[in-house]
Amino acid sequence: MRPVLVGFLLAADAFAVGTLVLLRPKGWFPPFLGFGIVLVGLVWFEAWAIGHRHDDD
Repeated sequence: MRPVLVGFLLAADAFAVGTLVLLRPKGWFPPFLGFGIVLVGLVWFEAWAIGHRHDDD
């Protein structure tokens, strides 16, 4: 997978997490936890994608 595509997913998820932290609507913690777990996975996946970006050459 292209690192730029993973980066866009990472940016969208970071925006969701940041919005939840800043606004803290009622019942904000379960979505924050879910999006936060996905954010950690996307950070790992971005690092992996950058490290393996030349595998398909």
